[in-house]
Amino acid sequence: MVRWTLRPACEVQELVIRVSTTTTATTDHPETLFKPSPWESDAIADHLAETAVSALIAEAELPGKPGLVGPDGARAHGDMDVDLMLASARSLRPTFHALAIHGTTLPVGQELRDALGKTGRDGESVMMDVTEGVNTHRGAIWNLGLLVTAAAGLHTEVRIPSLSLSALTGRAGSIASIKDSAIDHGQRPGARARKQYGVGGAVSEAAGGFPHVHAIVSAIRTHLALPAHDAHLLGLLTSMSSLDDTCILHRGGEEALRKVTDGSMRLILDAHRTGRLDRQALEAFDHELSEQQLSPGGSADLLACSLFLIENLNALNDKKE
Repeated sequence: MVRWTLRPACEVQELVIRVSTTTTATTDHPETLFKPSPWESDAIADHLAETAVSALIAEAELPGKPGLVGPDGARAHGDMDVDLMLASARSLRPTFHALAIHGTTLPVGQELRDALGKTGRDGESVMMDVTEGVNTHRGAIWNLGLLVTAAAGLHTEVRIPSLSLSALTGRAGSIASIKDSAIDHGQRPGARARKQYGVGGAVSEAAGGFPHVHAIVSAIRTHLALPAHDAHLLGLLTSMSSLDDTCILHRGGEEALRKVTDGSMRLILDAHRTGRLDRQALEAFDHELSEQQLSPGGSADLLACSLFLIENLNALNDKKE
């Protein structure tokens, strides 16, 4: 499960992945500290798949998200509810497991990128069967799938006992930068919105090393003194305040995107000024987005990615021995 408690900010310097101490050290290349066996690779994949699903569940169950499905309502969505989101998330566990296995067995390159693409499309088909054709987690399969694959791969190539968040998102970005040789991205709604409005979308976010994920994690760390739900909502709003979300552009165009970014920024600035999240203002913003059927699904996916990383990453102390 994704834990709602994080370490105090004073203890946090850098986020690092937990690397199992049972992995096998190589002697031919002493600088390489760990090389998982096939059994350990499967264990790594199990853990990463479980925490990926837990992150999707945590995002779905977070109340108060403007325009997004949660336990307190479907909001901008007339075709799904939280139960459907949870069923969709759980259906993706085998997909994330398979992606992690690819990450442990294949180096970054075209073969890995094509394997990721095929596995992702297979997972999307399973998801669509479970949801009867409703797109609940297509974006998350891409974003979170990349991070699962990258995390798994770093277990096999780690050269230091701790791996930085930047190294993990950077590896995911390297994979995302390789074109899938088997698919035409131009047919997706997000791709059409990218072309129409001249924005990068999910592909550029990933290829750039997930800058909005870094921003979300930083926002959560900044607001550790707040209730966990509020800290995570402020992380979500941080992404919404600057992300060129193709979900919003597809539904409402540039004017809708400005409404989302400006409203999110007002809530963030108020929270910095007062030290708390203004729930009344958040509810009004939520009502406005829901009434206009504006759902910031891109930021929701990136929040899930951030919760996945927080679960799988440890904090180093500021002082080094």
